[in-house]
Amino acid sequence: MSWKRTGSIDPLALADARLQLHWAAQAVAGVGRTLNIARPDDSHTNFCWSEVHQALLQEPIEGVQCGLRLSDLTVIVTGAKADELPLRGRTLDEAFAFVESHVGQRLHRPNVDLPDHPVARGVRFDADESDLAELARYFADAASVLGDGARCWPHHFDIATLITLSGHGEDARTIGTGLSPGDAGSAEPYYYVTPWPYPDPSRLGTLTIGRWNTVAWTGAVLPASSFAQVDEQEELVRTFIDEAQRCIRDLAALH
Repeated sequence: MSWKRTGSIDPLALADARLQLHWAAQAVAGVGRTLNIARPDDSHTNFCWSEVHQALLQEPIEGVQCGLRLSDLTVIVTGAKADELPLRGRTLDEAFAFVESHVGQRLHRPNVDLPDHPVARGVRFDADESDLAELARYFADAASVLGDGARCWPHHFDIATLITLSGHGEDARTIGTGLSPGDAGSAEPYYYVTPWPYPDPSRLGTLTIGRWNTVAWTGAVLPASSFAQVDEQEELVRTFIDEAQRCIRDLAALH
C-alpha cells in the first residue's frame, strides 16, 4: 500500500466529519455486535481495513460482509450480493435499516457512551466531502504502517495493533500502537504508542519525535499537525513508532 499524503486540510477542521463517520460506523458494527459471539475484548465488533474497497469492513457472517467506505460516507455490502447506500442526506436509522435488510434481523444499537453529534438524534448526514476523503487517507496510511493486524474499534474509532511483551490476560504487559482520528482530548488526528500497565512518568525516556502524554493515559503522541507539512510523512511516522516502541521495550526490560 502506498502512502497517501495528508495535510491539505487543517487537521483541526476534521472533527465534524470524524464524528459523522464514527456514528455511521455504529450501524455497520451492529453486525458483529448482534450476530457474533461476544468476546471479552469486544473484538467481535471491530473492523479491518480493506485496501481493495478503501473501507472499514466487519468480519463476514453467513456470507455477508458489511463495511463503511470513509471517503464518501457510504455503507457497503461486498460479495455476490454487493450493494451500497450513500449516507449523505440520509439518517442513522436508514443506515441501520439498510444493513438489517441484508442480514435479515434487527441489529443492536451501541451500548456504550459515544461522542455526541446531531446525526445521533436523527439529523441527516452532511459531512464535507473533502474532509471525508482526508480522513480516509489517514486511515489508509495507518493501515499501511500498522500492518495486517490493525483493527478499528467502533467505540473509540481508532485503528490499532497490540503487541504482548509478557504475561497473559489482565497480567499481560503490552504495547498498543495506532491512529486516533481525534477524540474528546484532541480535535486533530494523532498517532500513539502506549504501554500497559502505565509506568511512572518519571521513568519515560526521551523522544526525538512526538511527545509523551501523561494526562488521563500514558503514551507517546504524534499529532497530525506536527507532520502535515513534512515532505517524508511516512518516514517520520514510522520513525516515531519505532522510537516510542523501543523506549517502552526498554522500560519493560528493566521491570
